[in-house]
This record gives sequence, C-alpha cells and structure tokens, in this order.
Amino acid sequence: MAATLTPATETGARIMAWADTLAVHTEQPGMLTRTYLTEAHHGAAAQLTEWMQAAGMTVRRDAAGNVIGRYEGTAPDAPALLTGSHFDTVRDGGRYDGNLGVILPVACVAQWNRQGKRFPFAIEVVGFAEEEGVRFKATLLGSRAIAGTFDTNVLDNVDDSGKTMREVMRAAGFDPAGLPAAAHAREQVLAFVEVHIEQGPSA
Repeated sequence: MAATLTPATETGARIMAWADTLAVHTEQPGMLTRTYLTEAHHGAAAQLTEWMQAAGMTVRRDAAGNVIGRYEGTAPDAPALLTGSHFDTVRDGGRYDGNLGVILPVACVAQWNRQGKRFPFAIEVVGFAEEEGVRFKATLLGSRAIAGTFDTNVLDNVDDSGKTMREVMRAAGFDPAGLPAAAHAREQVLAFVEVHIEQGPSA
C-alpha cells in the first residue's frame, strides 16, 4: 500500500516538478539560458502567471515585466509581505538559481489556499523579470523598478542585435514611461524575504 504524502512532502514534490517545467523555457536547447524579454522569458512569465492564478492569487505585470501574484489577507488592501526572486538566468545557468525563490512561495500559497488559510497581511510573490544583466548589460532591473530606483539611462542600452531596451520593452507591451508606477509604497510593504540558491549548470 502506497504511503500517503504529507502536505509538506507533496508541496516539496510540486516545487521540484515546477523547477523542471520552468527550465523548458530556454533560448538554448541543452542548457538553461533565459534572458530579458525573449520568447523563452515570455514563456516562463506565462507559466508563472498560470501557477499563481491556480494558487488563488491575483496576478499583474508591471512596466518592467515583473510577474506579481497577490494573496489577499483577512483585511482588504492590507500591507504585504513580499517574497520572490528573479526568473531570468545567466547563460547556461542552474534551474534553481532565482527560479526556486519564485516557485517555492507560490507552492506554499497554493497549499494555504487549499486549506482556506489567510493571514492578517497580504502576501505578494514577485517574479523579478531581470537581475542578471545578460541581454542589456544592466542588472537588477526588476527589483529596481519595485524599489523605485530604476535608472532610466539604461533604456538606451542595446542587445547583440542592436535593439535598445526601450524598443524591446515597447514591442513586448511594456511602457517605459510607466516604470515609476511600479514602485511599491513603503507603507504597503511589511518586509521582503527571499529564498535563493546561487547555482551554475547542473546535470
């Protein structure tokens, strides 16, 4: 007779399976490379959106392309505990670097949602659209947008094909003029917690 999985074991198995699924979204078959606003990046964002919605979260994208899932607290519009990490990668990166910090809290929220559990604060899981700086040689774009410190000078940086960040963002449906509105007000943020693994290529 098969053993019954505990909620923790079930959640852990889901996280590992999701990491494998997310790794399919890559620009280079045989290795994980996912840079800002490429087709692979868009695919990963769509997958994260699907998981967040299934977990009972409302999902939005800000002007930087961050994927933000919100799990409301017991009081509407309560301040939020923010958590998350980046879902872009370095070239030939590890499948848990950054990605784990997004999918782990989504899986936890999914479990709480199944239990009907809410908190006196909201939870926002942020999939930061860019951290590594591979495509445009500018780092931490997602978290800078959330923090209100995005340096708009980097919008004129070009990728290897000669396209500017500004052009690529607009083509993807993101308006650089909206970046200031992506900043979170201090009074609406309780804290930020990140689960993160620094990891290179893995077998």
